[in-house]
Amino acid sequence: MRTVFITGADGFTGRHLLNHLVGRGFEVVAGVRNRARKLGYERQGHKALVCDVTDAINVARVIASVRPDGVIHLAGLPGAAIVAGEPLEAFQTVVSSWANILDAVRRAVPRAKVVLAGSGEVYGNAGVGNGPVSETASPQPVDTFGSWKLAAETIASTFFRDYHLNVTIARPFHYLGAGQSPRSFWVDVAQRLANFGGKTAGGELHFPDLACRRDVLHIQDVLTAYERLLQDGRPNEIYNICSGNALTCREIVGLMVQEFGLTLDLEQQHEADGSSPLPVLWGSHAKLKTELGWQPTHSVQDAVRDLVQSLRKAPQPTGR
Repeated sequence: MRTVFITGADGFTGRHLLNHLVGRGFEVVAGVRNRARKLGYERQGHKALVCDVTDAINVARVIASVRPDGVIHLAGLPGAAIVAGEPLEAFQTVVSSWANILDAVRRAVPRAKVVLAGSGEVYGNAGVGNGPVSETASPQPVDTFGSWKLAAETIASTFFRDYHLNVTIARPFHYLGAGQSPRSFWVDVAQRLANFGGKTAGGELHFPDLACRRDVLHIQDVLTAYERLLQDGRPNEIYNICSGNALTCREIVGLMVQEFGLTLDLEQQHEADGSSPLPVLWGSHAKLKTELGWQPTHSVQDAVRDLVQSLRKAPQPTGR
């Protein structure tokens, strides 16, 4: 496989994945949201095309132009909170976009490998009280984001069944790294701590449910998982991308507190949002390890450290 097309290449995961695959010898074409981002990638020596994944005609033209050997579809709204506020836009970018990508592949490059970025959020309550969830668990999404991702998976199954496309679905759980979107849950928490350390916050912080448990990876481990799925993921199969461990949010925030060098007793902090609608999100990566030889090589502390260091280096806003 030589040429890979990445949608959402200007997003957090897409930027990292593009550089990772280029470093691994792939010819990568970046699908980005607008002309400014296209020009920015071209100035860095990359190939890029504007690709609005909600526009079926635009997607068809881009895929036909690139004629890639592989497609990794990452584009979409980044998280549950944003999706909840924009359900129609979320449906278009999460559900309709999968159909647009797969139909474009069907028409132009039906033998191309397609990896679609789903989410561990589709499991919802399936893992509550049951330990780490495997791909055989019956999804029980608890929010719009998980529901739309699950709906998109049915589209992928249809294109495999009726058009014999080589489609593999990834279900990544939470992950962290340098340059993560300010709109992400974990960056929001880290930014509150950064502001607290800079004395711009009051004497206490308000957090979501710190007792909930999350399976968290370093972005670099997610990139190697996507590469393995691109190369060897089986058609019409689903693979969890996760650490296989779950920490409480209090433990993860505690690592952030350490990295910022703060003195903060998390036991004394108020949890503004009450109980989480999803008390545990914890996956098993046994399938990805057994079939493709993948396993995490970075710790949660590594991931937190890289995130915090990137926030420290980020330009601080000026003015009001």
